[in-house]
Amino acid sequence: MSELWEAALQFPTVVFTIALGIVLVYWLFVILGALDIGHGHADVGGDGAGDVGDAAGHDAGDGGDGHDADGDAEGGFAIWRGLGLGSVPLTISISIIVLVSWFGSLIAMHYILPDTGWARGVALPAVLVVSLPIAAVLVRPLAPVFRIKQGTTNADLTGRICTVNTGHVDATFGDATIKEGGDVLIIQVRCDAGKLARGDKALVIEFDPERKAFIVEPSADMLPVSKGEGEKT
Repeated sequence: MSELWEAALQFPTVVFTIALGIVLVYWLFVILGALDIGHGHADVGGDGAGDVGDAAGHDAGDGGDGHDADGDAEGGFAIWRGLGLGSVPLTISISIIVLVSWFGSLIAMHYILPDTGWARGVALPAVLVVSLPIAAVLVRPLAPVFRIKQGTTNADLTGRICTVNTGHVDATFGDATIKEGGDVLIIQVRCDAGKLARGDKALVIEFDPERKAFIVEPSADMLPVSKGEGEKT
């Protein structure tokens, strides 16, 4: 252990040792912040999260363009993007690069390069260059976790069949559900062509921004209904 500590404090490894210490302190604060999150606002997003229909009413796709702040900052670095390091947040990429560089410097100075002044000077940039592709390989399994998914937009729901939830739907009141993959979306709906009852199937025609609701019509009047589809649930 003492030999490892001594090697970690020798140049050029000491540069990566200091950087690794900063990274560890950063992630320690991140963990402490995550543990303390319960003392913050527990109802973050509560107004919109509890009512999926309201979120659908405001075009969910408007908020994301597929890039986060880190991705925008890295936009000018072709090598960074080419290696795939931009597929995860910048803090994670840098943390892995520092960790790989620290191990690489220890191995290079102990097993590969001679213990001379020129070798120590060459080791610092060489280790950084070699660490980049290695870190890129390590971050690839994490990329799907941070991939931003495209939100459901108003246009995506237009033309879909929904099921009435409330006792009735008319020109001023009502909501319905739409199955979206494994999720169920609750949307505000209005029917100007008659009145719908709970369990009725309706066709989503368009979104009315003034009423902040989707306009629907009875699906039996618009589409041929297969056996059992028009039955109330």
